[in-house]
Formats: sequence, C-alpha cells, structure tokens
Amino acid sequence: MIISNRLEEVLIVVPNENYDKALASLANASIINVDEPPEPLKNYTNRSYRRIALEAAERKSKLEGIFKALGLEPRPSEQVTVTVKDWEQAYRDVVAANSKLEEDMERLASRVTELNARAAELQALVSLLEPVKEVSADIRTAWEGTHVRAAVGVLSPDLTPSAIGVVNKYKLLYITQPVNELVVLVIAGESDSVAAAAAELSRLGWRRITIPPDMPGSPKEAYDVSLQALTKVMEEVSALRSEALKRAGDLNKYYAQVSGLANILRALSLSSRTDTVSFIYGFVDLKDSKRLRQILDACCDGAYVVKSLGVRRGEKYVPTKVDLPGYFKWFHSIVEMYGTPSGDEIVPTLFMAITMPIIFGLMFPDIGHGLLVLLFAVFYMLPRSRDIAKVASVLGVAGMITGFLAGEFFGPIPAHAIGLDRLWEQLGFKVPPLLSPVDAATESSTEPYVMQLFNEILDISFWIGAFMLTFGNILGIANDLLSRNYEDLIARRAPLTLLFLAAGLPFLIYFSAYRAGYIIEEAIFGLGKGGPIGAFVFYGAIASIVWLLIGEGLYTLAIGEGFRLDPIEGFLGMFEGMLLALGNTISFLRIMGLSLAHAGLMVGFTILYYVTLTPHPNPLNYAAAVSIYIIGNLLTAGLEGIVAFAHDLRLHFYEWFNKFYRGLGRPFVPLSTPGVTFVIS
Repeated sequence: MIISNRLEEVLIVVPNENYDKALASLANASIINVDEPPEPLKNYTNRSYRRIALEAAERKSKLEGIFKALGLEPRPSEQVTVTVKDWEQAYRDVVAANSKLEEDMERLASRVTELNARAAELQALVSLLEPVKEVSADIRTAWEGTHVRAAVGVLSPDLTPSAIGVVNKYKLLYITQPVNELVVLVIAGESDSVAAAAAELSRLGWRRITIPPDMPGSPKEAYDVSLQALTKVMEEVSALRSEALKRAGDLNKYYAQVSGLANILRALSLSSRTDTVSFIYGFVDLKDSKRLRQILDACCDGAYVVKSLGVRRGEKYVPTKVDLPGYFKWFHSIVEMYGTPSGDEIVPTLFMAITMPIIFGLMFPDIGHGLLVLLFAVFYMLPRSRDIAKVASVLGVAGMITGFLAGEFFGPIPAHAIGLDRLWEQLGFKVPPLLSPVDAATESSTEPYVMQLFNEILDISFWIGAFMLTFGNILGIANDLLSRNYEDLIARRAPLTLLFLAAGLPFLIYFSAYRAGYIIEEAIFGLGKGGPIGAFVFYGAIASIVWLLIGEGLYTLAIGEGFRLDPIEGFLGMFEGMLLALGNTISFLRIMGLSLAHAGLMVGFTILYYVTLTPHPNPLNYAAAVSIYIIGNLLTAGLEGIVAFAHDLRLHFYEWFNKFYRGLGRPFVPLSTPGVTFVIS
C-alpha cells in the first residue's frame, strides 16, 4: 500500500495456432499489462491490426461521448459471451449487429447536445431579462432610433456613481432603479451620444440588455417567451433521456463488447509474429506470476514459453501497480489527479485518506452541513463518479463528526433546539470541545471562553501544519533513498527536513502556538536560549541554512569531484528553503480561517433570523425568518463545502506533496474485457 507492487517483466512465446486462445484467456484473467515489444522484436510487430485497433478505440470514445451527452455512465452489463474465429471479423459483426442501436443513440445524443446548448442560451437570456421583466416597452426599437436613442442595462450597485458620472459626461437623461442585488440603468438622448456612452459603460461593467431578433422587443414579452421556450426545451431533454434510459442496458452491453475488442485489438497491434510463433511482451504482478503460467498451461496445452526478463520496480519504462483496500482506493483517484506514483516513490494515498477528512472536518464543522454533503454525494455524485462520490461521503461524515464536537447542527439555532450544548454540559464540558470562538462571542454564557477557543483552533492548525510538513520531508528522504537520488538527498532534502523540523518541533511538542512562538523568539533573539528545544531550534536552523547554501558542494565532494559550488544557485536554494519553511507553515492557518468563516456566515444568518422576528411576530414574520435561515444554511453548506474542499486539496497538493511526491509514473493497465468473455472457436 505504501510502495508500488513488484512486477515481473515477461516475454510470452506461443505457437500461432494457440495465439488467439492465449490472448483471450489472458484478457479474461486481467493480469498482464501488454506493452510495445523490445527493440529486437519491433521488426516483427503485427502492423495489420493497427488500423482496426485505431478504429475500435475511436468507436469506444464515440460511445463514451454518447453516454456523457445523455447523462449516463457506462456500467458493467451482464456477462456477454462472444465467439471469435477472427478478431477483426468479430469486431465487424458486433458493430453490424448494433448499427441501428448506435445510430439511434447517436441521434438522441446529438439532439440532447443541441437542446442543452439552446437551453444554456435561453437560461442566459432569462437571467439577463429577470431584472427588467416588468418593462413592456419595446427596447429594441428604442435602441435602433436614428436621431434619438435609449438603452436599458444592469450593473452592480457599487458601480452606480461611476456610471452616473459617465451619463452626465455625455449629457444624457437617465433613470436608476434597484432590483434585487442589481441596479437597472436606463439612458436616453442623442443617438451618437447614447452609443458612445453605452460603449464606455460596458467597459465599466454595465450590461446592456439586448433581445435576439427572433424574440419580441419588449423585455416582459421576451422574458415570458424565453421562459416558456426554456421549459419546453427541458421537457424535451427529459423525454429524450427517458427514451435513452430504456435502451441503456443494450448500450452498456454494446459498449462492453466494443471496449473489450478495442483492448484485444490494441494488444494484437503490439504483439510480434513470425511464420510459426507469436510474442506477447508485458508486465505481470509478481504474485500473479504462477497464475500466468497456469492460464497458459490450460489454454495452450503446455505449448508455450514464458521468458522472465526480471523483477522490476522503479525503472522509468515499468508501469506502476498499487493495491489498496476499498476505502483507500477511493482516495487514490484524488492522488491521481496530481499524477500516477512512480515505482520508486512512496504512494501517499494511505496517509491522505487519513489527513484529508480530518482537515476538511475542521474547516467544515456542522452536523447538518456534513449531512447535506453526504446526501449530495450519494444521490447526485455517485451515479456520475463513484470514487469521488465516496470521497465526498467520507468528507461529509468528517464534517458531521467535527460538527458534533463543535455543537453545530445547521448553525446554532437547531443545535440549541435539540440540546447539543446541554449534552456537552452533561458530559462535563463547559462548552463543546471545538466550539467556534465566533459562536462563543455571541452568547454571554460562552463569551469568557472566546480566547481559549481561539487559541485551541490556532494550536490545532499550527500542529497539523508542523506535522505534515515535517513528515512530508521525511517521506522525501525515503523517496530519495528509494530512487537513489543522492544528490537531491544531500544537497536539498536532508537540510530542508532539518529546517522544517527546527521550525515545527516546538509546535509538535507543546501543542500551543503561543508557547511555541515564545520558544522560537527566545531561540532566535537569545542565540539558542530556551532550553534544549530552543537550542535545537536555533542551531538546527543555522545548520540547515548553511547546509542549503553549500549542499551542492558537499555532494560533489562526497562523490570525489572536489568541492564545486555555484554561489548564486546555493543562495537561491537557501532563500527558497527559508521562504518555504515560513510560508508553508503559515498556510495551514487556512484551517482556522475556514472554520471561523463557516461559523461567521452562520452567525450572520442567525442575526438576520432574529432581526426578521419583530417584537410581536406574526406567521408571516416566522415564515420569512425561517426562509432566510434555510437559504443561509444552503448557501453556507454549498459555498463553504466547495471552498473547504479546494483549500484541503491545496494543502495536500502544494504544501505537502511538494515535499516528496512527483507523480510522474504511468499506471498499470491490464489487458481486460469487463463484461465480456471471448471464446475461440
């Protein structure tokens, strides 16, 4: 799980009459990554299959595009058995048998794509016309006037003074009207002046409302027509997708056959062949080595040779195979966004599957909001991307756990209603352990604990940062040893690890940002004072900075080339190391920042809720207050969920992966035919 599997590089030789059986059996077993053969065998490559392999790959991509356009996802169909006498003919037969299905689904996909584009245009027009939907005058005719012209547009309220200045500059008449969160600005006057003012206002941020020629010139009529057209388009899209859904099973079965044959034909195009024997070159997991020979025994009656070219891991031409249990496998899809691990580096998935939910939960502490993320993952994301949806589910659960520790359930009001604060009091806590200082400041009973709670989230943020940065550099040392990159180890990684350890050790030991800060201050300005920890901070930092400055020279000296050093490169390396130690550590304060922002937003909507309730509320006041609170929860959960995930990803990809992970490998892709079994006649 921590490093990639060891692979056996093999060259399989089978008689031509057993070749198809061997290939089908290996594809059904899904254990070998077929690659282009080594140089001596390239002259015997079976080029006759290259054209048909390319055609099959293009058809596979085409079917994937159809699935995407129809809002579907290829799913494993019931196992299909395909009898093969000739691979190319088998492919032609499958395509011919499903030509009507492909034609019909392509037509549906094309129509849905066209309708989605039209829906996007109509939605944009509806959004544009929304602020002026009550205007019944023909604004198109008003704009087309020869001598006198008028224009209608919208802009942000903060731009209104500047816009009025432009209008006055051209001596035009104008009217402003606030609508929702925008301001409608109507200008009128001499034709050329209006045109010039409109151009200048557009650069300022004013959006002139233009109605397409096929729509009525009145915003009111155009809005109604657009809305009706949008509704009609979406109804047609829904009907077409329902029609496609009825044939999704057949499409999945067809896709499985095309996909399987495309994989087989690619393997055929990579294989080498002489008049008597065929060669299959590739890589197999070492633990599947015995199984490979058993499969060939069964299909070739012993008429085969497996030439082992060695056990490999880490060489550039060798693919990377990583075995992970279910939970960790979900997070591997996140790691592969950054890049596939090389064979000579540690796979970070195991660690990321632990740290990512913890950091997200600290940034997003609310039982209710975590539940919304979980439901969104299960009902919306799962049909579209299973692994990412499962990761989102884990993050939602993490938010629910930290939300319980923070005493938050859709903000403070429902949390008080269900007695979360009283529960923590009964458990012996004066306040919930992770209560936000923003929440605590709004109530007299918890106000005395504001600074204590603020220090707590500050301490947590710095401790996580110090741990991950130090651990990341230690993993970097391990990777340099695995890849035998001793130059990077001596010249850069080892001194950086010492620097990050010197900067982070006080936070790790004392779990107190203020105490750690005091130790670091005492160590720096007291030249090593502050006890053993202070001495390590000062002398460790000095040693690491000097080491970074002369590290390249130390490496050249160690390999017998004398002390050779580029002073400019050494200084830049030292300067970069100091910036990284400072900037990366501070960057982890975003954990505290996002946590406080999340609580602050909910406190804001809570205040709006109470403000809406007048001293003598009526049912209308209650309805308005509850609506504001519900909308606030949805906005906070949506916006903060996206922002927290983005910052969580950034802390891992930039601050952490930068210390040890390259992600320059290529994945192990076994020859496989999921959903299809090939039988050679």
